[in-house]
Amino acid sequence: MHIRRILDTVFKIATTLLFTLHVTCAAQSIWETLTTAHRSPKQTHTKCTNKNGLKYLSGDALSDNLNCVGPDDMPYPTSAISRMYSNWNGMGSGSARRGRQSKFVETMDPSLTQKALLSAYKAVNDEDMENTKHRYSRSTHPESQCRNTPSRLCKTRYNTTAPMYGVSLTSGQPVTIVQKFPDLLQQVIFEVCESSECDVVRGECTQTYVPYLFLVIPLGPVTLTGQDYVLVESGCVCKPKYATAEPTQDTRGIIPEFK
Repeated sequence: MHIRRILDTVFKIATTLLFTLHVTCAAQSIWETLTTAHRSPKQTHTKCTNKNGLKYLSGDALSDNLNCVGPDDMPYPTSAISRMYSNWNGMGSGSARRGRQSKFVETMDPSLTQKALLSAYKAVNDEDMENTKHRYSRSTHPESQCRNTPSRLCKTRYNTTAPMYGVSLTSGQPVTIVQKFPDLLQQVIFEVCESSECDVVRGECTQTYVPYLFLVIPLGPVTLTGQDYVLVESGCVCKPKYATAEPTQDTRGIIPEFK
């Protein structure tokens, strides 16, 4: 009897060791799979673009592959965002490119949203420029002096983008901007300088910025809903060369340094 108990104990110990070894090997295999999955995007996925030449934003969910590699050399977290979106809705998110939810109204086609934004922006800015030109024309004589005056002193370019990455205005940390095609696209309009010198007035063109509030991950410090501010190019102003020195919209020192 004593020998049998010893053999039973040895058998239990051996079984436990084999089970532990099996679990350890399985865990190691999973870790290696995850590590490979994180490393592989460098070789199999393209980098997220910065075709718009923006200073604090990169990637564009309207045109980039949703698995493109970001500034951190990691793929954009499409799956994590889909799970987060699914948790908000309390339902499955479906296709990464559809994401339609029966409990919500159907979202507008992103291309229609883009056209509406650009149309409204063009209408407002063209009206402002036209009014400025007319006011200047009425106050100056003879009228012919203003006929060839450009509506803007600095040449600019504007468009929409649905940025995927940015730099937090509040912390200086890089953030991932939540974009889910097509149901949760955070489109913004940017306007960038295309000239370094002013027309008519001798001076230099200076880029201006405006803060936009985005839904981001990791959760930002601004709100409990994971929102944070990121600067977006908003226009271009002419600073006359011999004008009295005044504060300009220089972003250096505004955004905390990332350490």
